[in-house]
Amino acid sequence: MSAKRKLIKILLVVVLVFAIGVVAKLFWQSKNGVAPVATQESGLTQILQNTTELKDAVSLMPNFLGYDKPRIYLVLFLNNAEIRPGGGFIGSYAVVKLDKGKLTSFESSGSENLDWAAPDDFKVEPPEALKKYLYLKNWYFRDANWSPDWRESARAALWFYRFEGGADGSKIDGVIGLTPRIVEELVKITGPVTVEGKVFNTENIIDELQYQVEVGFLKEGKPRAERKELVEKLGRELLKKIADLSPWKWAGIYSMAQEMFKEKQLMIWSSDDAMEAALIKQGWAGEVKQVDGDHLMVVDANMAALKTDPEVDRSIHYEIKPDGERLKARVTVSYNHHGEFDWKTTRYRSYTRVYVPLSSELISSNGFIENDKIRSNGKIESVPAKVGEELGKTVFGGFIAVEPGESKTLVLEYYLPEKITQQATAGLYTLFVQKQLGTVAPKLTVDVDFGKTVKQESRHQETNLLEDRRFRF
Repeated sequence: MSAKRKLIKILLVVVLVFAIGVVAKLFWQSKNGVAPVATQESGLTQILQNTTELKDAVSLMPNFLGYDKPRIYLVLFLNNAEIRPGGGFIGSYAVVKLDKGKLTSFESSGSENLDWAAPDDFKVEPPEALKKYLYLKNWYFRDANWSPDWRESARAALWFYRFEGGADGSKIDGVIGLTPRIVEELVKITGPVTVEGKVFNTENIIDELQYQVEVGFLKEGKPRAERKELVEKLGRELLKKIADLSPWKWAGIYSMAQEMFKEKQLMIWSSDDAMEAALIKQGWAGEVKQVDGDHLMVVDANMAALKTDPEVDRSIHYEIKPDGERLKARVTVSYNHHGEFDWKTTRYRSYTRVYVPLSSELISSNGFIENDKIRSNGKIESVPAKVGEELGKTVFGGFIAVEPGESKTLVLEYYLPEKITQQATAGLYTLFVQKQLGTVAPKLTVDVDFGKTVKQESRHQETNLLEDRRFRF
C-alpha cells in the first residue's frame, strides 16, 4: 500500500474513533491486542488524490496520529440539545492515546464525575451570566466552553480538566469537540444498531439515548452510576458495524467528516502551533474569524433549560439602511418554542450574545429581560443590552426566556464603524455571518440598502446557517 493511501485510511479511522468516542468507552482489540489503523484498500484515493483539500488533510495526519511521538487527546462530547457558546453542554469526555497510528488507550467518563472529584480548595469564579442565570457558585469543567471560539473553549476545558485532577492532564496534546450529529450521520452509513433489544436508527438514536441516561435507567432499576452502560454497548456494536463496512463506503465516511467540520459539529484544537495553523487553514479549528468587512455572529447559551434547544426554531434577520452619512444595522433574532413541558423540555432560557464589528455603536435594544417570570415572581422587567468587547469584536448581550408555545424576539440597532460605510460607498462591502458551534441551521435573511449614493442600492438574500455564509454586494 502506498504511503498516501495508508495516510488516507488513517485519516478516516481517526474520524471514526473520535466519533465513536462520543458514545462509548471502547477498545478495538485484535489478536495482537489493540488493533492498528485500518489497512483495507478502497477507491477513495482514486476519487480524491488530486485535490488540494485531501493533500492538506493528509499532511496533518502523521504528527496528529503520533508517528513522531505518542499523542494524547481530550475528547469532549458536546450535547447541542443544551447549546452552549462552545458547541453544547460537556456531558462526558474521553482521553484518547495514539501511538504510530494505533489507538493504545481510550478512557471515558461523565463530566460530573470529574467535577465532583475536584480538590476541596478548587474555587474558580464563573462569568457573571453563569452566576446569575445558571446559579453557579463555582466554575467547573462541564461549563468550561463559555467562549464561541473553539480555541478559547478548548484551552479553558483543558485547564479545568488538568487542575481538577484529570488523568494525564499535563500531557494532553489537543482537544476535540463533537456533537451527536456525528453519531446520527454514522448510523446513516452503517444502518440500524440493536442493543439490549432496542433498535437505534437515525430517527431515534439521540432521543432514545438521552431518554435512557436521563429517565429510562430509573424505570429499569439501574443505579445512577451505571446509567451510561447502554451507551458503551451501543458504541461497541457501532464499531463492529463500521469495521465490517464495504470498502466503497469509506468515501462516504470521509465526505461525512468534512461536512461535520464545515457545519461546526466537529472541531479540533492542538497545542502545537504549526498543527493549529494547519487546522485553521483546513477549516477544522472552529475559531471566530477576523474579517476586514462586516461581521455578525449570534451566540446562544442554554441556561438551566434542560434539553430544550431542539424544540426552539431560530431565525436571524440582518438589515442595513443609511442614516445620514452613516450606516445603521438592525439584527432581529426570533425564537419560536414549539415544545411543551416534559422530562427534557421546559421554558427556553438563553444568555444571548451578538458579535459585530469592533467599534460598532449601540443605538437601542429590545427583548432582553432581567429574568424569567418564575424567578421574577411573575413580573417581567425589560433591560438594555450589555455592551462589551471580546475576540476582537463589539458584543451586545443579555438574557431572554421563551415559554413553550410562545415566540419572542430580540432586536438590536447599532451604527456600523466608519470603515464599513467607506467600503459600501466604494462598492467593496462584504458581510460574513458566522455560525455558532453546534447549532443546526437557523434561518438567515439579509436585507442591505446602501441608499442612492451606491450603485447596487439594495439586495435581499434568504438562506440558513447550516454553515458560515459570506455575502458581497
